[in-house]
Parts: sequence; structure tokens; C-alpha cells
Amino acid sequence: MAFRYPFQSILRLRQSLERQEEQRLFAIAATVARLRLELEEFECSRMEQWRVTSQEMMAGSSGAVLQFASLCEANAATVRSKLHVELADAEGQRLKQLYVYQHARQKREIFEKLRDRQEENYDREVVRREQKQADDSFLMRSREKAAD
Repeated sequence: MAFRYPFQSILRLRQSLERQEEQRLFAIAATVARLRLELEEFECSRMEQWRVTSQEMMAGSSGAVLQFASLCEANAATVRSKLHVELADAEGQRLKQLYVYQHARQKREIFEKLRDRQEENYDREVVRREQKQADDSFLMRSREKAAD
């Protein structure tokens, strides 16, 4: 008779829950990565704009250009701040989801370890029974030979 784990359905449920939590973690991590990239691209764009504006000012631009550059910089600070807040929120969600995933993983591992121990015990018992049958068979043949 083959080994049957009585909690196999619970183990499958735990594996499924772990995969779901892992997928949620991947989705949140992707959001964090996207926000980091967006922030990096924003900073690069802002630096390029600042370089162009600096060149215009050195070439002798009007006060309107300077005022416009100042407004653009104020707007950039607002956008940068908003991106940092979004990134911090996403990172917080990622850490929470990481905890949820680790907890789901631990629960799954508990059932897998229990299954492994039960299977080892089952295998040991099978080997013990087979050895006992072999020993009994040997003793029976030995007695039959002695009786002859």
C-alpha cells in the first residue's frame, strides 16, 4: 500500500495560499520598482531641464525666462515630493506583504515537514514489516529443513 498523507488537501491549500501571497508580493515589488524608475527618470529630466535653463541664462535671457524656470523648479519639487510619498507608501505595502508571504510560507513548510516525517515513519515501518516477513520466512524454512 502506498503512502497517503491525511492532510494532503490542507497542504495543497497552504501551497495555493503561499503562491497567492507571493504573486501579491511580486505585484507590489513591481510597483516599487516602477516608482523608483519613474523618480530616477524624473530627476534625469529635471537635471537636463536645469542644464538647458542655465545655458539660456548665461546667454543672457530675459526675466520672464528666469521666472518661468523658477516656477518649473517649484512644480518639480512638488512632483518629486509626491513621487517620494508614493514610493514610501509602496515600500511600506511591500514590507507588510513580505511579512504576510513569509507567514504563509511558514505554515506551508510546517505541513510539508509533517508530511515528510510521516512518510519517513511509513517507509521505516514498511522496511520493518518486510524484514520481519523475510525473517519469518527464513525461520519457517529452517524449521522445515530441521524437521526433515
